[in-house]
Amino acid sequence: MLTEEHQKSFVLRRGRITSNQKNALDTLWDRYVLKEGEYVDSFLSDKHSVLDIGFGAGETTTYLAKNMPNSSILGAEVYLSGIGSTLSRSNEEKLTNIKILNSDIVPFLEEKISDCSFDLVLMFYPDPWPKRKHHKRRLFQEGFINLIQRKLRKDGIFYFKTDWNHYYEEAKKIPFEKKKWKVLDEGQLDILLQELPETSFEKKALKAKRDLNKIILQKI
Repeated sequence: MLTEEHQKSFVLRRGRITSNQKNALDTLWDRYVLKEGEYVDSFLSDKHSVLDIGFGAGETTTYLAKNMPNSSILGAEVYLSGIGSTLSRSNEEKLTNIKILNSDIVPFLEEKISDCSFDLVLMFYPDPWPKRKHHKRRLFQEGFINLIQRKLRKDGIFYFKTDWNHYYEEAKKIPFEKKKWKVLDEGQLDILLQELPETSFEKKALKAKRDLNKIILQKI
């Protein structure tokens, strides 16, 4: 187990949902979103499998699904606006290799996912919880990294990005090498991952002159 009492890394907030997002949620939910209690081992099976944690508007998730048609893509997101956008994109692109999880990723990984299930796990720009009293809510912590390591297959990749410098500096303090990881740089990744499209979030971060920090780990 990650902790005896898992501290959620998110707080659900009521956000604006556009008419397009609402329509996608109403009409496409059953096609793409996992049902409560549903296991995904059969979806992942022996295929190359990707987990995208906190996918936001789903730009990266759907890009990978489109460009990796023989892979199984599982996206996790708690906010309905982002899910609505991703459902719409998935439908427009006629994607059949994508599933969406609308719940907390930690208990799902612990209880529903077999070890050695993924070849690639992405976690781009999770909530940085900037106030010191909230740092314990940050998802990128040693216990979580150990959980990801278990769920990755041999040589699998964990790819983390944050635009919050303090979060990045704290994350780097985790002794990855002692936890059966090899630290990579972006140039060692598959070309598809080196050329991911710039998301709307990244454009805003760059416009605000925030750094796009990266940590890339490979399971040994």
